[in-house]
Amino acid sequence: MSHELAPTIAEFSSGDVTVRLVGGFFGILPFVATWSPTLNLDAAALAAATRVHRPDLAPRIRARAEELARGAGPQAALAAFDFLDKGDTGIAIFSGLRSAYKASQGTGDALEMDPQQAADAGLKAVGISYAVWKLFPGAAAQKVQALTATEAGRALLAWYVAADLVLPFTDNLAAGGTSALTSMLSSTAAANAQRLAAVAGGDAPEAIGMLNSLLATFEAGIGQAASYAQPLTAYVQAQAPGILGTADKVTGVVATGVDVLASYRLIGGSLVAEVCLTEAATAVKADAEAEEAEAKRVAAERAALERAAAEARAEAERAAAEAERAAAEARLAASAAQKEYSLDTAVAADSIKNSGIKYTRSAEIEAQAAAPPARAGCFGCGSAVILFAVVASGLLAAVVWA
Repeated sequence: MSHELAPTIAEFSSGDVTVRLVGGFFGILPFVATWSPTLNLDAAALAAATRVHRPDLAPRIRARAEELARGAGPQAALAAFDFLDKGDTGIAIFSGLRSAYKASQGTGDALEMDPQQAADAGLKAVGISYAVWKLFPGAAAQKVQALTATEAGRALLAWYVAADLVLPFTDNLAAGGTSALTSMLSSTAAANAQRLAAVAGGDAPEAIGMLNSLLATFEAGIGQAASYAQPLTAYVQAQAPGILGTADKVTGVVATGVDVLASYRLIGGSLVAEVCLTEAATAVKADAEAEEAEAKRVAAERAALERAAAEARAEAERAAAEAERAAAEARLAASAAQKEYSLDTAVAADSIKNSGIKYTRSAEIEAQAAAPPARAGCFGCGSAVILFAVVASGLLAAVVWA
């Protein structure tokens, strides 16, 4: 059977009996007083996205968390938590509450269920151990550390030691201390692991090994919760009748194992959601940052290519202009050095085509063009003749006078 994450946590609402009772217990235990269950996957995904400073990734984180929750480990954990609420062939599902309730009614058999309560508590310890083994990676010590690092994991431990150990076994605590309860769990571990394996498909050696690693954590939790045994008992005596209804209903639930108080599905579902959302938030953020870095790289590469293309175009334009300038200078130099020019006349008619007219510079013309102009010219020659004539006339006149 597949356990989808969103429907599992959406099974509960803030007004449900389970949520109210768990909240009442945790209001008494200061080390988990601020914890609240995950009831909406969208809101939880947004909270996870905000914790990694990327609220825009909330939809992707939700989708990734749901995908992770379909894995073998989360599915096994959800199945184990579901089984623990239903019990095994009539095991009481909230025997601790029954004892407290019967004590509040003044009945003399409040502790008559010790053997059944011990079996119930031992089975739940193995179930929790199996779920932790399946849900978290690494060696047993790393799994314990990962469990206690989560808010829902600490809530799970607090509920178990308070509701299933401290509350029903207050007399045992008074007589033998916390070690009396952990010894009870250890001594029944093998039998309870086999029961869990037969019903929920759990692997017995894994569950027993994980339980041995969790015993110290359970013992520490019992020590914390033991000092709140009286307030917890008073809470149940005051609140259980109003919340659960008549005494007959409470007794009936205990006797038949009817699934009414789904505390492990509530807290366990929140734990699986927290684990999957945390892993999803880390992975999705890394993916988004890689995508953004790749987009920046592609954009930078495109910009570089565009700059290179613009520079190439500018260089080509400069080269073309330089080539044009060089060609113009070459044409001017060739024209200055040319000695023969030809000009094709226009075609006057289809039947007439004039021949090209050629102009040639002769060597004599070139020489004349190169020689400096004469200073006197014909005006100089005339002046000499006139001077000569004047002198001659003066001589002639002088002879005649004489």
